Amino acid sequence: MSLKPLLLIPALSAVLLLSACAGPMPKADPSEAWIGLQEEAPNDLMAERVDGKNINDGRYFEVKPGAHRLDVTLFEEEAGDDNQQDCRGHVTYGNFKAGEHYTLVESSLGTTVRAELKDGHGKEVAQTDDFSCMPG
Repeated sequence: MSLKPLLLIPALSAVLLLSACAGPMPKADPSEAWIGLQEEAPNDLMAERVDGKNINDGRYFEVKPGAHRLDVTLFEEEAGDDNQQDCRGHVTYGNFKAGEHYTLVESSLGTTVRAELKDGHGKEVAQTDDFSCMPG
């Protein structure tokens, strides 16, 4: 029995997951807050959970007004390096407003990885502690 079909399963799963995220962004629901993600190249920042519940699309969060915890995963790659780190972090904010657009902005400085939550005017309203990173 050949192992080739078994090796294709993880690769095919990754392709299907990435293709699901490649479609157009849905229209924002005006009764909820919209949180977009911004990472530094070549990193990828993905939305994971809101208040401990998995979300369907890793490109953004939508939340009801009020307080929420947003969990994200950063796939951090060093330029010219084949090594990848998977970093997990979260931000908690208590005053999400309906119809407001927020951006979770990742930044890296040396070994420190963090993200700031900015409101629609670019003002920082919350930030993560350091991310917890493990080799990918």
